[in-house]
Amino acid sequence: MTYSEIRALIDAALASIPRLQDCCREVRDEALLCSLDRQAVAISPSGPTGILVRYLTAESTVHSRIFAASPLSIDRIAHTSAEHLTAYTFHRT
Repeated sequence: MTYSEIRALIDAALASIPRLQDCCREVRDEALLCSLDRQAVAISPSGPTGILVRYLTAESTVHSRIFAASPLSIDRIAHTSAEHLTAYTFHRT
């Protein structure tokens, strides 16, 4: 799977989470940028086999992590992004 296909699936997963209904999601260059209030997540490629996820608060990176560029990472990226965007009040059901 290409990064663009994985990014589209991550975007769809984030769109399906009710708590992120007011989240602003946009693609700039290759990066998917998601923001909600003061929290933001930037998802971009990291080399040929990775996906870099940066978790930001007030435009400052508070944490970053590289995931494998694999369909198996989609759920984990979506859930960690949702947790950050909702200030860690999001819980899996």
